Order: sequence, then C-alpha cells, then structure tokens
Amino acid sequence: MPSSSRRKDGGHIPGPQAVPNVIEVAIKQTGANGKSANFTCHGAYSAAPPSLASLASTLWTAISGAWNTDLAPLMAPTAMLTAVWLRDMTNVNNPIVVGTGTNIPGTGTIPALPPDNAVVLTEIVNARGRGLKGRMYLSGFVVAADGGSGTITAAAETAINNFGLALFNALNTNSLIPCVAQVHRQQYQGLTGTIHPDRPASHVTVSQYVVQDTRWDTQRRRGEP
Repeated sequence: MPSSSRRKDGGHIPGPQAVPNVIEVAIKQTGANGKSANFTCHGAYSAAPPSLASLASTLWTAISGAWNTDLAPLMAPTAMLTAVWLRDMTNVNNPIVVGTGTNIPGTGTIPALPPDNAVVLTEIVNARGRGLKGRMYLSGFVVAADGGSGTITAAAETAINNFGLALFNALNTNSLIPCVAQVHRQQYQGLTGTIHPDRPASHVTVSQYVVQDTRWDTQRRRGEP
C-alpha cells in the first residue's frame, strides 16, 4: 500500500483518469495580455447526449451570451471569449469537441489589471469532506472592476454572480447536472498513519456557482501567446 510523504500524494494514481457519466466543460478565453486564461466546470448526465457537437454549439450560444452581457463590460478588449470545449470523461480516449462562434472581446475601458489578478467563482458542493472543492478562476479584468483595498467592486460581484447563475442554468437546461468530477484514488497511508480507503471515480453535485468573497485572488497564468 502506498504512503504519502510531504512530496508525494499516496492516493494519486498516475496517468489519464476516466470519470463515468461526466462531461468536462472548458471555457476558453484569452487574458488581458493575450495569453490563454481558461476555466473549467463539469456536468453529470444520466443518459449520454445524442450529439456532443450539438451540445457544444448550444452551450457556446448560452455561455457566450452570458459572458457578453455580464463579463465583457469588465474585461479588457484583448480578453476575448473564444470557444467552449467539451470532453466526455467516461473514456480517456474520447475526443474534445469544440463549440465556437465569433470571438467576443471585452468592452471594458483599459488599463487592464495584471494578468494574475483573478476572481474565484466557487462551486458550492452538496457534500463535506477532504477534496470536495471546486473553483473557477476568471481573469482579464480592467481597473473599473477594482474596488480598492484588494477587493472587487459590488457591481463586479453582481455581474460575476449573474454569469455564474447563467452558466449553472445552461448546464441544467441541457440535461447536465453541475458537479465536481472526482478521479479514482487508491487506498493509501497518510502522513499521520491513517489508512484512507480506495475511492472509485465519481462526482459530487453542485448547488450553485457564486463569488464567496470579494478579494482578488492571484493565479499564475502560463498560457501560450
């Protein structure tokens, strides 16, 4: 049985991991510096979508509309929404399917904030326990979103929450239950000697996407130009 150390997670299983009946939804965006600034959520299904390509196009329409209404006024012109990528995680060999249309630029007034300034949309999970967390880091904002003292403005908080609600509803409307995907973790011995049992791949449902605090977070972005 593997053991954890301060440099090794004993429960981690190397290599690609499948998660049954879960679709990964990657929202592709550029940041204020023109580099990639993407964020991801997940949706569970009871019956597989008949066409992942059609679903990708439908989600692009819903998500791009919400992004244009709620987030674009706070984003730099170079912080464009570019695509929605879907991947059925049931099999690690399933391809990525792309939903896309015309890139949607931000309409906020520059200067832009530093590219590592981000706001977190927290995925409120309907369970408790270690590893039961979900976060989406949004970046590309202009100074108009900055409320001073390391916080965002009340108007920015409202707009981002509105986007989170629209994203949540877009998944539900298309027969996807918002969730956090959990990959298989093997049984292991923790740092204190506790034996942690095997956890099969699964998912936990999410009740909402919401800004839990108004502080700016920092996320180092390593996208391609």
